[in-house]
Amino acid sequence: MIKDKNMELAIKQAKKAAERDEIPVGAIIKDSSGKIIAMESNKTIELCDPTAHAEINAIRKACRMRKDVYLSGCTIYVTLEPCSMCLAAIVNSRLKILIYGLPSPKYGAFSSNHLACQTTEGLVKNTEVYGGFYQSEISKIMKDFFEDKRGRFNGNRY
Repeated sequence: MIKDKNMELAIKQAKKAAERDEIPVGAIIKDSSGKIIAMESNKTIELCDPTAHAEINAIRKACRMRKDVYLSGCTIYVTLEPCSMCLAAIVNSRLKILIYGLPSPKYGAFSSNHLACQTTEGLVKNTEVYGGFYQSEISKIMKDFFEDKRGRFNGNRY
């Protein structure tokens, strides 16, 4: 497997989310010079905000940092395939490249049928998309997180 320090940083963010009992998804954004301008994770529970996905949080932080609503020339690395909402934010913020780890057949904008009314190819015409990196490691993080949640919910823990 090819090592990628950017995806590894996103994975660290995902693990931090899991420690806070958030769904373990992490994202980082780098500018065109390679400088990291945002590192975030899911915070939907912490912020009581269903839109506080890792990608949205990272986009918000990067836009504030750049004092610009557009992230042209930037790359986002995210551990899980973005949902339709996050993909729309990625496209609307004009991120140049999207690199994601694990596909999400249930909620992913590319793997699922949530965008049945329009093709993702048309939606992301100005964003390069690459997926399927670190799948086994990310899959294990997700599986462990949800097994732990189910165990606690079923009374096996407390």
